[in-house]
Amino acid sequence: MIGAGRWQQNARRAAPVLVFAVSVLGLSGCGEIDQKAKTEKIYSGKKDAEAYDNTKFAGDKSKWESAMVERSKTQNEYNRTDTKKPAAN
Repeated sequence: MIGAGRWQQNARRAAPVLVFAVSVLGLSGCGEIDQKAKTEKIYSGKKDAEAYDNTKFAGDKSKWESAMVERSKTQNEYNRTDTKKPAAN
């Protein structure tokens, strides 16, 4: 049983190293990686047009907003039907 004693000695030496390695691997997932862009990127595509910048509204934002308000009134199912609104409980 000479070999068993040597194995125990090696295990005692390796235990702290093993504990350290497991703790380092366990804590490595706890760090936060910087997700900011390293350089400022310039958009090279076309500039987006405004929703009211077309032939119907001719760039008049207030006319477009009032048209959107009128459109939203027709999208309410209670206003589109003749039924009464449900009673509040």
